[in-house]
Amino acid sequence: MRPVLLLVALLFAVSACAGDPPGGTVEFVESWPQHTVLEHPDLRDASNVWPELAGEATRRIDLAGFYFSRKGDGADAYGPDSAPDLLAPFLDAVAAAAERGVTVRTTADAKFMKTYPTAPEWLGGLPGAALRVFDAGAAWGGVLHAKYFLMDEDVFWVGSQNFDWRALGQIHELGVLVRHPGLAADVRRIYDLDWAVAGGEAEAERPVPPVVPIADLPHHALTTPHGYTVGAVVAASPEHGLPAGVAWDLPLLIEMIDAAQDSVHLQLLSYGVTDREKRLFDDLDSALRRAAVRGAQVRIILSNWSKRSYSLPWIKSLQVIDGIEVKFSDIPEHPDGFIPFARVEHAKVMTVDGERCWIGTSNWSRDYFFASRNVSLFLVGAGCARDADMFFNQSWHGPYTATVDPAADYAPPRRN
Repeated sequence: MRPVLLLVALLFAVSACAGDPPGGTVEFVESWPQHTVLEHPDLRDASNVWPELAGEATRRIDLAGFYFSRKGDGADAYGPDSAPDLLAPFLDAVAAAAERGVTVRTTADAKFMKTYPTAPEWLGGLPGAALRVFDAGAAWGGVLHAKYFLMDEDVFWVGSQNFDWRALGQIHELGVLVRHPGLAADVRRIYDLDWAVAGGEAEAERPVPPVVPIADLPHHALTTPHGYTVGAVVAASPEHGLPAGVAWDLPLLIEMIDAAQDSVHLQLLSYGVTDREKRLFDDLDSALRRAAVRGAQVRIILSNWSKRSYSLPWIKSLQVIDGIEVKFSDIPEHPDGFIPFARVEHAKVMTVDGERCWIGTSNWSRDYFFASRNVSLFLVGAGCARDADMFFNQSWHGPYTATVDPAADYAPPRRN
C-alpha cells in the first residue's frame, strides 16, 4: 500500500473511533485581480461568499485579522474609481448580523491598528460588539498575521485574504470554507486564546507541543464539492503560542514534503531562507530539495515581491536543481491607475502528489512559524488537492508567470 493511502486509512480509522459527525464540508474559494484572466469559473469568489456567510450567522461572528482596510481608510488605501470596494458588502452584512442580535468579536493586530484603525474600531462599535487589539510583538515577537473568521459553532474561513478591499478584487488569493463543528472548535481554541491574551486574561507563552505525525493527530472527515471524502487537521504557529490540542504546523509541512513521491506544487507571496537579521531558516527549503532528489517534480510560484536581495540567492539556487522549477508572478497594474499593495500573488497553498494539501496564512520565512500567529488547514486523501491544483495551474500556465533565470538581475516592484 502506498504511504499516502496508508495514511488516509489511519486517518479515517481514527475518525470512525471518534464518532465524527457527518455532514462536514470543505470548499476552496478564490479572489482574483480585476482585469486579469485569473478568475477560475469552478471556484466561487470570496467577495460573494463572505457576505453570504455573515448573513447566515445566528449566534456569533468572531473575526481575527492582520489588518482591516476599507477603500479610503488609510493613506495608502486608494485606487481608481473603477476598482470597487468589495469588502464593504461583507462589513455591511456583519453590521446587519449585529443589529439582529449576533455577537461580534474582532481581534486586530496592534501594529496595523496604527495604520488602519477605522474599520476595526467601527466593528468594535457595532451593537453588542467588542474589539481587542492583540500585541503579538509583545507576546511572541511577531504579529497577528492570521486571517480567519468563525460563524456560530460549525463554520470557519481561513486563507490568504486579509480583511482588505484589495484582497477581494485586486490580489490573487485562495481561502477555504469549512463547515464542521469539531474543526471549528479547534479554530475557536486558537481564537479564544488570542482573545484572552489580548485582554490580559491569559499568558501568551504556552508549553511547546511534542511533534506528532499527522496520522496520530485528532482530525475529522470532510466532503469536497466533488464528492471526495478527505481527512482534515487544524494547526497553527508559533510553536510556543498554541492552545492545548492544536499542533504546530511547521513539522507537519516538513512531513508533508518528505512524503512526496511524484509532485509538490507550492504557491506563495514570499520565500525566505535568511531574513533581514541574517538568521538561517532552511527547514522547508531543505525539504523541497530532498523531494527533488527523490524524483518528485517540484513547481513553485512566488510573487514578484520575493525579488529581494536576501531571498534571491536561495530562490535562484532552487531553480538550478534538477526537478525544481520556480516561476515569478508579475500581475500587471490596474489599467486605470496604480493601487498600493495590490496586483500581486498572495496565496499560501501547497499540494503533494495530488493527495495532500496545505492551505494557510503563513509566508515561508522564519518569523511566520516562530514569532507570529498563523493558522493552517491540512487535508489528506484522494481529491483533496483538486481545486488547489486547479488554482495553481491557472497561474502556472497563465500569462503572468515566467521561469526564474539564475543569471538575471531582479528588482522588487513598486508596492506603494
